[in-house]
Amino acid sequence: MYKDMYYNDDLENLAEEIVFEQIHLLIEDDETDVPTSDVSIQDIAAIALNNMPAKYVCNYLEKRDPGEQLKEEVKDLKKYAKRQVLKAIKKVKEVPHD
Repeated sequence: MYKDMYYNDDLENLAEEIVFEQIHLLIEDDETDVPTSDVSIQDIAAIALNNMPAKYVCNYLEKRDPGEQLKEEVKDLKKYAKRQVLKAIKKVKEVPHD
């Protein structure tokens, strides 16, 4: 793989963490019936992420102490992620792989 040819340990798509955060919050909230098998969680995450813009960061400061613009982008991304996760849950429940 070409990616493995270059240093990329610090490169991270924040959308991935945000999607899993939203899945976790919905499971913990217990108001939404979220399928919780490993396969279902992966399906939900994949479907949601395929409908989200990527938001990559690559340095420690961006990740640990984001600037105001990045904080605002992340806040908007969380709202969008929740909507996408809810849509993905509905789709996974309609056609489960388990």
